[in-house]
Amino acid sequence: MIQLGVETGQAYAWSRTRMGGWAVAQSPILKTTITTSRLKRKGYKPLLDYINNTQTSIW
Repeated sequence: MIQLGVETGQAYAWSRTRMGGWAVAQSPILKTTITTSRLKRKGYKPLLDYINNTQTSIW
Protein backbone atom coordinates (compact mmCIF):
# COMPACT_ATOMS: atom_id res chain seq x y z
CA MET A 1 0.00 0.00 0.00
CA ILE A 2 2.94 2.30 0.59
CA GLN A 3 3.94 1.96 -3.06
CA LEU A 4 0.39 2.94 -4.01
CA GLY A 5 0.64 6.23 -2.14
CA VAL A 6 -0.66 5.46 1.35
CA GLU A 7 1.28 7.07 4.19
CA THR A 8 3.55 4.68 6.08
CA GLY A 9 1.76 5.02 9.43
CA GLN A 10 -1.65 4.53 7.89
CA ALA A 11 -0.54 1.46 5.92
CA TYR A 12 1.00 -0.05 9.06
CA ALA A 13 -2.15 0.59 11.08
CA TRP A 14 -4.37 -1.10 8.50
CA SER A 15 -2.02 -4.07 8.22
CA ARG A 16 -2.29 -4.68 11.97
CA THR A 17 -6.05 -4.27 12.33
CA ARG A 18 -8.14 -6.90 14.10
CA MET A 19 -11.07 -6.25 11.83
CA GLY A 20 -12.02 -9.09 9.53
CA GLY A 21 -10.97 -9.24 5.92
CA TRP A 22 -14.37 -8.03 4.76
CA ALA A 23 -14.19 -4.86 6.86
CA VAL A 24 -10.68 -4.09 5.63
CA ALA A 25 -11.76 -4.68 2.03
CA GLN A 26 -14.50 -2.07 2.49
CA SER A 27 -12.12 0.50 3.98
CA PRO A 28 -11.64 3.89 2.32
CA ILE A 29 -7.91 3.24 2.01
CA LEU A 30 -8.31 0.17 -0.16
CA LYS A 31 -11.11 1.72 -2.20
CA THR A 32 -8.78 4.55 -3.22
CA THR A 33 -5.53 2.63 -3.69
CA ILE A 34 -6.52 -0.65 -5.31
CA THR A 35 -8.87 0.47 -8.06
CA THR A 36 -10.40 -1.44 -10.96
CA SER A 37 -8.29 0.48 -13.46
CA ARG A 38 -5.07 -0.50 -11.66
CA LEU A 39 -6.12 -4.13 -11.55
CA LYS A 40 -6.94 -4.06 -15.29
CA ARG A 41 -3.48 -2.61 -16.04
CA LYS A 42 -1.95 -5.53 -14.12
CA GLY A 43 -3.89 -8.01 -16.27
CA TYR A 44 -6.76 -8.87 -13.94
CA LYS A 45 -10.24 -9.06 -15.39
CA PRO A 46 -13.33 -7.90 -13.48
CA LEU A 47 -15.52 -10.80 -12.37
CA LEU A 48 -18.59 -9.16 -13.84
CA ASP A 49 -16.97 -9.03 -17.31
CA TYR A 50 -16.04 -12.70 -17.01
CA ILE A 51 -19.56 -13.69 -16.05
CA ASN A 52 -21.13 -11.64 -18.83
CA ASN A 53 -18.82 -13.20 -21.43
CA THR A 54 -19.17 -16.82 -20.32
CA GLN A 55 -22.74 -17.07 -19.11
CA THR A 56 -25.21 -18.43 -21.59
CA SER A 57 -28.85 -17.58 -21.46
CA ILE A 58 -31.24 -20.41 -20.62
CA TRP A 59 -34.28 -18.57 -21.91
